Amino acid sequence: MSRSTILLILKLVVFTLVFYAFCAFQTSFWPFVLGSFPAPQLWLIMVVFIALKWPNIRAVFFIYFLGLIMTRYSYIPLKMAWTSLVALMLFVWIFKNRIHSTSLFYFSILATSGSFFYAIAYILISRWLEPNPTPVFFLHRLLELGCNFLFSIPIYKFLEFIDQRFESNPSWGPTTTTASTSSEVEP
Repeated sequence: MSRSTILLILKLVVFTLVFYAFCAFQTSFWPFVLGSFPAPQLWLIMVVFIALKWPNIRAVFFIYFLGLIMTRYSYIPLKMAWTSLVALMLFVWIFKNRIHSTSLFYFSILATSGSFFYAIAYILISRWLEPNPTPVFFLHRLLELGCNFLFSIPIYKFLEFIDQRFESNPSWGPTTTTASTSSEVEP
């Protein structure tokens, strides 16, 4: 196996473990500490990060896999998870191809608007596919959006740190040509 293949496998494993931790944080730790106050959707911020930063084909299959994991932490049916996540990926993909920015504010706005779009898409798809559709809970969704906005900045920094650790072709640093010419001393 090549170094890039090993790094890719490790990256997928680490991102899967982080996704498990985010889901556990939202469903177990947050309600235990803060009760009924809406938890930030850390898993959704991670999905937006993957859809934004990763190559499209890899992101689609990995997000499908994450949707399967997500069904274990909630009562969401698989058809609802996958359909809503595809809608969210299309939403992020539209902005990914239109706006090329790497700023934290751009990611925070995209994560928050993605959360808003995901909530609307989930409610509409639930009304279409399920006999007992999900309720709206306007205030709950609004508080989730605020929490997602606040938590998106540290989550972005954390995920970017992990993503860069497993990058097979680092974008910065000395190349072999630069390293060999810098070691030579001119007379």
